[in-house]
Amino acid sequence: MNIFRFINSKDIREYLRELQYQFTVPEAAFLIFMSRIVPLKEKFDAWQEIINTMPDCSLEERPNMKALPSFHQFLKDYMALQKKMLTGFYQQEKAVYTIEYYEMELGKNDWVDLGLYFPDYQTAVSNLTENWLEDDVEKIRITKHYFADGAAKQKKELWIETDRQLNVLSLGGKDCLSDSEIDTAITFEGMWFPFPTPFHRGDILIDQKAPDTPIVLQDISTWGREELLRNGFSGDDSFVKNAEKRLEHYQRHGDTSDMNYYAYYLSADRTGEDHLYSEVFCSYLDLERYEKPLEGETKILSVVAGGILSDRQKRADIELVCNAVRLFIQEEQCRKLRKWMEEIYTKESLEALGMVKKCLGDKRYEDGEGNI
Repeated sequence: MNIFRFINSKDIREYLRELQYQFTVPEAAFLIFMSRIVPLKEKFDAWQEIINTMPDCSLEERPNMKALPSFHQFLKDYMALQKKMLTGFYQQEKAVYTIEYYEMELGKNDWVDLGLYFPDYQTAVSNLTENWLEDDVEKIRITKHYFADGAAKQKKELWIETDRQLNVLSLGGKDCLSDSEIDTAITFEGMWFPFPTPFHRGDILIDQKAPDTPIVLQDISTWGREELLRNGFSGDDSFVKNAEKRLEHYQRHGDTSDMNYYAYYLSADRTGEDHLYSEVFCSYLDLERYEKPLEGETKILSVVAGGILSDRQKRADIELVCNAVRLFIQEEQCRKLRKWMEEIYTKESLEALGMVKKCLGDKRYEDGEGNI
């Protein structure tokens, strides 16, 4: 079975393929679960193939996962629960349906609620396909809201997420499962795996969930002491000294929230001015190399990368990095201010102040003469 196709990141996918990585049963099943683009029906087929062709195993109890005496039986129970929830989602009952769609415009990645209610699934889908399925829609979420019975306080819901062709990718629910069913439903989320990755400290990457936002990688939670040292961390750093204990903790107690990475990124404040931040993100399985040229404010990231290179001999001095970041920010602020002035003031007004004619598109000054 081709497990590689379920890996979200093309770079990690190809790296593991080159390594001829041999997946364990839990690893294979987990990667199938984590895939965001493979339809649920194909996931069912893949999990069934695991049951049919790969040896059974067990997993010990973890903080967010019950013990699994038989992984094969867990997969059977998990698929049965998913199919039960799907049946309930489509069933005609006292409920209404709502629709959200996920936009993938440049700089805008968010769910948009149509603000409409539909009496059944078919009516909701018909309205969606006739009026709302535009080119920038990447995926759709359809939610079934059950009517309250008067006594119950819970807000019972079932939802599915689909691709543009309405193939179901995943589903979930609220206040619609028993305690034992909840344990089964969240089992995959209680797992943690240290898959090899091709990335290094200082790499400029993107997270697939925000493909237009480049970041600079600092570290990945799966890195042990040796890998941290290879990436230029100091052996005297407590973060490095505790690396093996940290990995042992993740192996026994980690879950998907611990499959994270630490990175630097740019974000604008309320005035529109960009600042450099660092944060822990999930999941490292969504990381890919950023293949576009860095422009505008994002040039700052190349400076940051130069300050944390794995090769300590090539690493830029911290004072140089700080001054270069400040320079790039101020240059970009000047560029934006100049553009704004060109848009609201007349050419004559700017010429009277001795502004550079070249920036107004005057061909006579393209040789660089007349600079301020």
